[in-house]
Amino acid sequence: MRKFLLMLALLTMTGCSTKFIYKNADWLSYWYLDDYVSLNDEQEAQFDERLLAWLNWHKSQELTRYAEQLTVLKSDIENDKITLQRIGYHRAQMLEHWHRLRNKVVPDLVEMAPMLSEAQANELFDELAEGEAERAEKRAKRSEQKKHKRWLKERKNNLKRWIGRLSAEQEGRIEQLYEQQVSTAALWSDYRARYQGELRALFAQPERGDAFKARLSELLMDPEAFRSEQLNLANEQNSKVNHQYLLDVYQSLSDKQKKRLVSELEELIEDIQSLAEDD
Repeated sequence: MRKFLLMLALLTMTGCSTKFIYKNADWLSYWYLDDYVSLNDEQEAQFDERLLAWLNWHKSQELTRYAEQLTVLKSDIENDKITLQRIGYHRAQMLEHWHRLRNKVVPDLVEMAPMLSEAQANELFDELAEGEAERAEKRAKRSEQKKHKRWLKERKNNLKRWIGRLSAEQEGRIEQLYEQQVSTAALWSDYRARYQGELRALFAQPERGDAFKARLSELLMDPEAFRSEQLNLANEQNSKVNHQYLLDVYQSLSDKQKKRLVSELEELIEDIQSLAEDD
């Protein structure tokens, strides 16, 4: 569910493909959903109705919020107001976007969930478990050197997308971030396994009435409760070092890079505003 919702909530991260993804969110959601569970005609009709309502709400209520936050971020950059506190503020704003979307969608998912048959539920959780096992196998086969190289490439490409060619100092700062971060892949895998196991156990119960819905709502609204203390501490540490990394990169920007960053944000804001105004 989270990946599908993030497709809507984090459109601000998709760059030039923002309009394509948003305008095609209906069939893209089916493309994603079809990888996990096969719906019958009645279920598809129900999903169509709810999806349309989600998209209409998102367009009328949320896109403007995204544009407003990005406009504030652009102003902070232009006026040299980027600090650790402001970075934390913008991260908190992004989390609020996600929480509003979750609050909107979860009640509908809870109402539709009893329609899933036992076979469909098993199909869903089998696919999730298989995907997790495949990811774990790939991580186990990948050497530390390859992990390092892949991580650096992704980070550098992401930064280049926003500011253009990187300086030696900026590339070095990315290397430093890799050394500072705590590895959490295994911890996240353990969290997902425990969380999905709890959901699977719930769907295995024959009762699909109010008690089922109440428990499902709890699980979907608060998946963070299944994160281990070790994962929470690691996430907190990684968040701190990432915030410092962002500040350091910002302070290292050349005039040309800063201009590129502002231009990219302006283009993104225009795309989101255009989507919000489309009929």
